[in-house]
Amino acid sequence: MKTSEALPGGDQSALRHLNTSRVLQLLYEDGPLTVNALSRVTGLSRPTVRGIVSALQETGMLTPAGQDAVATGGRPAQRYAFDTGAGRLAGLHIDADGIRVRFTDLSGKVLSTAYQPLAEDAGADERVRRSVELVREQMRGGGAPLWAVGVGTPGIIDASGAVRLSVAVPDWNGVPLARELSEQLSCPVAAVKDTNLAALAEHRKGAAQGTPDLLYVHMGTRIGVGLLVDGAPFTGRSGGAGEIGRHPQFGWQEAPARLFAASGSPRDAGEDAGALVFAGARHGDRRAQAAVEDYAHALAGGIGAMVLAMDPRAIVLGGPLARTGAQILEPIRRRLAEITYEVPPLTLTALNEEAITTGGIETARDLVRARMLTSPDQLPGG
Repeated sequence: MKTSEALPGGDQSALRHLNTSRVLQLLYEDGPLTVNALSRVTGLSRPTVRGIVSALQETGMLTPAGQDAVATGGRPAQRYAFDTGAGRLAGLHIDADGIRVRFTDLSGKVLSTAYQPLAEDAGADERVRRSVELVREQMRGGGAPLWAVGVGTPGIIDASGAVRLSVAVPDWNGVPLARELSEQLSCPVAAVKDTNLAALAEHRKGAAQGTPDLLYVHMGTRIGVGLLVDGAPFTGRSGGAGEIGRHPQFGWQEAPARLFAASGSPRDAGEDAGALVFAGARHGDRRAQAAVEDYAHALAGGIGAMVLAMDPRAIVLGGPLARTGAQILEPIRRRLAEITYEVPPLTLTALNEEAITTGGIETARDLVRARMLTSPDQLPGG
């Protein structure tokens, strides 16, 4: 027996748990692989790997995935893959005026999306109830079970997934969001500040793929910041890291309203008015151009402070206004050049309104990976 297959004290249960986790994670991340390949990579004996693969097949988590050709003409070796259709993941975005959900298989392949508008004065209980109903509605008709959910919402979210403070969503303060959703949906749930999920999504799937240190700025009826450090959302001690808009010096709380007021349209409000201002600026409207410059100046002040503090490798501008506000990039760059020592690459989101639900899916996948490592027997079917 190889030394990697024995533990001091003879704790064979813990050993089987560890070995199963190694094989399961390897197939989830790098499959399909043969028993021989799994044995070489993990250092486990072929009989041990074969036993683990057989057990995992019985749970429905593994499936045959073709055969490797053998150069000597011998019997082809069977390859095994993690069955990404064995379960589903959900990325949930609970905002002030609506709920958006994205469903994928366990590999992150999109299966469906849905949106449910909400009255902005909806209470916390209704907001949670409607979120659960939207998820369950998409799950109707049978199919694979829900394995994990990643949910994003505006505000300061603590390590337990509870909302400590939210200005944007009424009656949201103090709601143990992750716990309530987990109890009602019967699966692990991680609740994260929405802009941090967007930053994670841009890092893994969007405009800053592979960039581990990232500043994400949300442009909409509010301005918010998401932070990514070493590839993971950074929250600080209490969850409030990045809340630069709180500082009165930068004027972030007033900047969106000033931009929207420059639209001159009594029929449009909020982000629709902002889109009109950006359109006017593109077509030479001097009042609109001045409003865009003012908005960019306010944004750049807060962004500059964050750049000096965290020295990110990239800045991504997202949110509803990013779809129409490409001309804001240059004035922000000019102002940042006056504030910072070096201006990081600055770009617009590649994910638009799906950034937060995409980040939710990635967070749900991380929950699954963690469960594979710590408790593979507690996965559905395990």
